[in-house]
Amino acid sequence: MFELVYAYVRYVLLALVLVMLIPATALWSETLKVNVSVNVTRADLDIGSWRVFVNYTCGVCRGIEEGYVSLSEDYDTIIIYLDDEKTRNVWVGLVIENNYGVPATLKGFRVSFSDYSGTYELGEDNYRVYPYEPVKQGVGNMPYWGQLRCEDLPIEYYLTELPITINTGWKAVVWINVSTYGMNNGNLTIKLAYDTGTN
Repeated sequence: MFELVYAYVRYVLLALVLVMLIPATALWSETLKVNVSVNVTRADLDIGSWRVFVNYTCGVCRGIEEGYVSLSEDYDTIIIYLDDEKTRNVWVGLVIENNYGVPATLKGFRVSFSDYSGTYELGEDNYRVYPYEPVKQGVGNMPYWGQLRCEDLPIEYYLTELPITINTGWKAVVWINVSTYGMNNGNLTIKLAYDTGTN
């Protein structure tokens, strides 16, 4: 009799284990759906500081006054007013900063000139870009930024081409030489073109 009860209990326990395992196995074998919220930081670059030198057709080269230069509200565009004096070219130096959470890749620039007759996009044959390797600190002590005169430009050791990636908290100096023959009484505009990390 005892053996009969033991066999019965053993089969009941086995049946209970199977009843519990079958639903658990079914849960493991189905696709698991999870609601996840991901916060992605957008890459961003700012013009932290600038310098502008103007070469005039009379042979004079001088820095431009601060009142002739402005930055856009989002700090990614510099606007330089060229008055009625005749110029040959303009050197625009930019310290480009990445003050945000992810690396950003500077791809190039959009350069245009606007006056009373309209806005004209400049092609890459109208300007030349001289980018330097990004640095964490000490831009002012670099030979391509500190204590410069316009006749010193371009300084050696610039990178051969863009794009350059600027890590978070780093800065890069870029000098741009724009041919400005025939441009006066208007605005020379240079806008950063960079990968924001969003499509």
